[in-house]
Amino acid sequence: MGRVDRWGTGVAAAVLAVLGGGLPLLDSALGRGGRPLAPGAIVAVGTERGGDRPVRVAAPSARWVLSAERSSLATNAALLSGDVVVNVAAVLPLGTSDARDLWHGLGRIVAAGGGTRLHADPAAFTTAGGLTGLTGRLTAPGRVGMAGVFTTGAVGATVTAAGPPDAFRALAGEIEAIVRSLTIAAGP
Repeated sequence: MGRVDRWGTGVAAAVLAVLGGGLPLLDSALGRGGRPLAPGAIVAVGTERGGDRPVRVAAPSARWVLSAERSSLATNAALLSGDVVVNVAAVLPLGTSDARDLWHGLGRIVAAGGGTRLHADPAAFTTAGGLTGLTGRLTAPGRVGMAGVFTTGAVGATVTAAGPPDAFRALAGEIEAIVRSLTIAAGP
């Protein structure tokens, strides 16, 4: 009997060691639940229509990971590169809406989160596909960033990007490339 108890205790200890030490190492190796994106990989968000999601962006390089923890492709996708987060969200306005309406709505949502602030001076921005919208600065304690809003009237998209100042500046060109790649499929 004593021999079985020791063997059982050893198995239990091994299982606990794997769960306690092995899973965190595996999680770290997999990028904390993220999926590495290849350059040019398309990330699509929004409610599926005919098998397609309406809002799409492309990863500009292999530096980006799609966060499984922070993404729900029916509504948003979080792309991570180090400490920088780019969040792309699909927006379904209650009625027809323009970019200025979305900018003001995004400003209220961002402000409700606490110390984050969307600046009131957006500028016109056109994506590579000709979609027009507004972009501007976003700030939070210890972080800088940008936000963008785009709409086709029936479907809209928001993009927010933020990170520590040096990290954000180092990726500014790639963040702009993500925003430039944004497309919104026409509604039904």
